[in-house]
Amino acid sequence: MGNKGFLVALIAMVALAGCGDSSDLNVVEEQATVVQLTEVKTTAGENTFSFPAKVMAKTTVDLSFRVGGRLDAVKLPEGQFVKKGSLLAKLDPKPFERAVRMAEVRLKQAKLELERVQTIATKGIGSEQSVDNAQVNYDLAEIDLENARANLSYSTLRAPFNALVSKRLIENKGFIKAGTAIARLQDLSSIHFKFDVPERVISNYRRDQVSLATAYIDGAIDQTFNIQYVEHSTEPNPISQTYEVIYAMKAPKGLDITPGIRATVTISGDANSMPVVLGVPVNAIMTGNDDSLFVWVLNDETMRISKKQVMVGPMAYGWVVVLSGLEPGQKVISAGVSQMTEGLLVRPFVKQ
Repeated sequence: MGNKGFLVALIAMVALAGCGDSSDLNVVEEQATVVQLTEVKTTAGENTFSFPAKVMAKTTVDLSFRVGGRLDAVKLPEGQFVKKGSLLAKLDPKPFERAVRMAEVRLKQAKLELERVQTIATKGIGSEQSVDNAQVNYDLAEIDLENARANLSYSTLRAPFNALVSKRLIENKGFIKAGTAIARLQDLSSIHFKFDVPERVISNYRRDQVSLATAYIDGAIDQTFNIQYVEHSTEPNPISQTYEVIYAMKAPKGLDITPGIRATVTISGDANSMPVVLGVPVNAIMTGNDDSLFVWVLNDETMRISKKQVMVGPMAYGWVVVLSGLEPGQKVISAGVSQMTEGLLVRPFVKQ
């Protein structure tokens, strides 16, 4: 066979080989998953935020004796109110009364000694040092008497303010050491509401932007009250990155509001000064293994999705406030988020 015949045969073999199974040469086209997309919602004007709150007393103190002694009487009715100045407990007064009498005697003795050495000194017999020593002894005796009388007054405990006896911590017997708490009192002249506010709300919303703040107490009370700002912490909780805020109101007449019950605080912002707030549907939020929150965000150019961590705020009407992690105009997956995967190719669902 000549060179020309060999070349023809070679071309024929290549052609036959190309006629085999062509499936190996086909490229499988990736199919886009149909998903429901929702644009990150922005809203301005008046914004209302609701926070779970805890009802607290204006002041809570643990009452204790400043001196030790044997308990003589206790008048601490748990769960009842006591008036300012009323006797709550007292120690056996006899040891303290004896201490006062002894101090009075020592002071009298020191006074007589001081007068004696002063008289001698005027006659040129005594020394200045003896007069100084007598004066020091007299001054110390005065101080001892003051301390003895103070300890006698410390042997009785009276209510420092109109208070609710939250808890009695001792019984009417036994020896009580100084500083041992005997009762817990709560000042309910005003009712405080403590709640946590996310970092973004604290940083973006000033107090003068709050137009109205109310507290709703459910249960047997079932009422809403207007409340006023008291204070807020300036250091965030290291775990939740929230700030503690306290609002308060005067104790309403005719209502017994018990500290520790739950309430809901609602804060409404001034429509002319509140900044833009972002929000997404509640169904767009996904919880991670470490309890962090995520959404699936769409890349408009590649039509693929990626996971984005967010911090959220209050929820209303099926939407939740997004405090960080998203920007206006972004689109998120708002249904079937548990079925999504990183980098998944998607296309929006279109109603027919």
